[in-house]
Amino acid sequence: MAKLETVPAKAVPENGLWCDLHQERPRGLLPMEERKRVAAYLKALPEWGGVVLIVGDVSHWVQISAGEIVSFQSFLTGRLAQALGVEGAPDDAAVADVMSQPERLAGLLRSAEIAGESGAALGALIGAELAATRAFWLGADVRLMGEGALADGYEAALRAQAAWVTRV
Repeated sequence: MAKLETVPAKAVPENGLWCDLHQERPRGLLPMEERKRVAAYLKALPEWGGVVLIVGDVSHWVQISAGEIVSFQSFLTGRLAQALGVEGAPDDAAVADVMSQPERLAGLLRSAEIAGESGAALGALIGAELAATRAFWLGADVRLMGEGALADGYEAALRAQAAWVTRV
């Protein structure tokens, strides 16, 4: 089994040995590659504090303070979107609907499937994630790492919530 380091942890390991980061509550694993992306960003801005959002198959919300990764939370939103065949831009109304009532996610996904509304399905998935991560992004300086339509969707959804987000 690969070595794990528990958060809070320096973005750049003090011993120079890169490894995945582990968190017990909520249970999570931040892969070494994503940790390196955060460390590379912090190299240019060592005093910066806020949240790095890494968008991909798995999205990672990484809370940074004083050069340390203090907590993180990961979501399968990108993987779920792929499994559902969802593509394109998220529907803003679907994002807002699920953010206000996340318990409706499964029903809204089914409605979007029946109507052939891919954007509504993606909006529902992103809306559920934003509802779950509100404590990470509300009032925080968010730096979004990612490319493509999915990252564009997160950026648009965060901006619609008046979140302070910068694409890096």
